[in-house]
Amino acid sequence: MRTIWQALAWKEWHEHKWKLAALTAVLWGVAAWILAVAGSHDKIALMTVFAILGIIPLSVFVGLGAAANERSRNTLPFLQSLPVPMWRAALMKLACGTATLLASITLTLGFVCVWLMISQSLKFDPGIAVREAARDSFTGYWFFDGLLLSGSAAISFIIWSAATGVNRKDEVSAGAAALAVMVGWWFVIALCLYSWAVYKDIQRQPPDWFLALLVPTAPAGILPLYQPQLQRLLPLGMGIAVTTHLLLATWYVRRFGRIERLEIRSHQATARDATHPGWLSAPRRSPLTAIAWKQFRESVPLALCGIAGVVGVAVLFLLGDPQKFLSRPDQIAEMSAGVTVVIGFLVAIVAGISVCLNDGSPGLSAFWRSRPINVDLWFWTKFLTGITVLVAAFYGPLLVVLFATHPDPLKLILDSDAFAAQLSAFAVFAAAVMTTCLVRHAVYAAILSTTVVYIGVLSGLVLWFLAGLIGWVDLTRHGWMEPEDNAPVIFGMALSFVVSTLIAWLAVRYDWGLENR
Repeated sequence: MRTIWQALAWKEWHEHKWKLAALTAVLWGVAAWILAVAGSHDKIALMTVFAILGIIPLSVFVGLGAAANERSRNTLPFLQSLPVPMWRAALMKLACGTATLLASITLTLGFVCVWLMISQSLKFDPGIAVREAARDSFTGYWFFDGLLLSGSAAISFIIWSAATGVNRKDEVSAGAAALAVMVGWWFVIALCLYSWAVYKDIQRQPPDWFLALLVPTAPAGILPLYQPQLQRLLPLGMGIAVTTHLLLATWYVRRFGRIERLEIRSHQATARDATHPGWLSAPRRSPLTAIAWKQFRESVPLALCGIAGVVGVAVLFLLGDPQKFLSRPDQIAEMSAGVTVVIGFLVAIVAGISVCLNDGSPGLSAFWRSRPINVDLWFWTKFLTGITVLVAAFYGPLLVVLFATHPDPLKLILDSDAFAAQLSAFAVFAAAVMTTCLVRHAVYAAILSTTVVYIGVLSGLVLWFLAGLIGWVDLTRHGWMEPEDNAPVIFGMALSFVVSTLIAWLAVRYDWGLENR
């Protein structure tokens, strides 16, 4: 007979095995792309960037699954009815989620090692990049350095996401709460550092020990201490980081499954005077306005959280070096554009998932399909409303900042790199809608949406190359996967957006996808 721990481990393994496969496939695909297109000097450096930008969102998605997966699938009452303490189930969820991501990181680093070994056997010597990475590494070996940095960042974001999103009704609301709390905590730390610098008047640079006391408490805050000038304070920072994350993990474990008070919205009586029959507005007169109003109310909170994240991160940069940004306002425009693109990409995934996640569940799907509402009208209204809110919330304020601070805003907007980055949010939004309609699971949809965009861009590069061979386009390039301009990448993003949107529409029309979430 299995013990309680074995039974919980068996349950979590069957929930995480496909996450492990999806995470590994995504990381392998992006790693292969970087290794294929980068020069010998840039391979390992770009892999570091990939580790930070790729591991962080995936860690957040896995943490959100541990926080809200049971409630979103309506399986929490069943879990509570079992003769198992909730703290054991929560601890096993956190441990299995962490192990899943660490296993995918280790497999990806092993994949990179095999790739480099094959490259050496084929006389494509990557030794320059490896030697440079080893010389600048913390442990002396780039493999262990990558595992240490990526693993610590993954564990930090999983714990923070699980603790701040615990017991939320679904992964979307958990993601909004987690983003707000994590950005807010970084903002508090930056404000403390800035206040210390202003008070002490020491060239706006707080002492190293003050950094080691505050920064490790934030998500992935231990990473800045790996810099050579701060490594002497690494033991202190490591102790503070471990203590902080143990407290967060304890909060998650103790709070998991306790939703009684979350169900109470007001202690006031709900009875109302018959002469004042309602506090809701009048019913919508058409299906179009009703669906648009519903999706608007669902998308606006996510957009507001994203705006708060952009403002918080931008303020962090401004407080980090105020003299630089005040002396050159164009730097404010470029920094704001970069922050908006990165956070907008993440919010686009969550917003795309929210379009069809709840309404695509078996119960709600059967309900609204029984209403006198055209399926095409339902999908296109929700899709266009969601993407309109996303564009207005992010790119409206960004345009105001660009025209107010940059001497040539149109040049910055129409730059091929910036345009490709902005288009990535639209592509991943459509991909998130499509994968949600097909898999009907928030975490899998978030992971697979990035894969869909990657495949779309890769397909665009292949088609562009074939068109160049035929003579339809100018094939000016360094290599077939390394064009001199971003026209093939932009074409791939547009292709991914169009194909994902069409597949999502067909999936809703014909009710494709998994029946059970």
